[in-house]
Amino acid sequence: MKTHTIPALLACALWLAGCGDGNFRPYRLNDSFGKTVNQLVTAQISDLQAAKNPPPNSPRIMDGYAGGNVIRTYRNGFGQDNAVQPPQSVTIGNISGQ
Repeated sequence: MKTHTIPALLACALWLAGCGDGNFRPYRLNDSFGKTVNQLVTAQISDLQAAKNPPPNSPRIMDGYAGGNVIRTYRNGFGQDNAVQPPQSVTIGNISGQ
């Protein structure tokens, strides 16, 4: 049993060594890697001081009654006058083939 184990281990070691790349060099990232993404995110923010100066009627300050009124007004805005009409059926060409 031992006579087969050692050659088998050596064969596996040689087989795995053949899979390795002798010219492998670990990648080194540039020092400014990721700065472009941070600049783009910062450019998309319209008011950088918004967190320090919240508006007077911000949702954080709004009480439950005012929030309920806002939701009720939003939902009532889709009444019968503002309802979306279904599309009208349109016939294109002669379907019966006559």
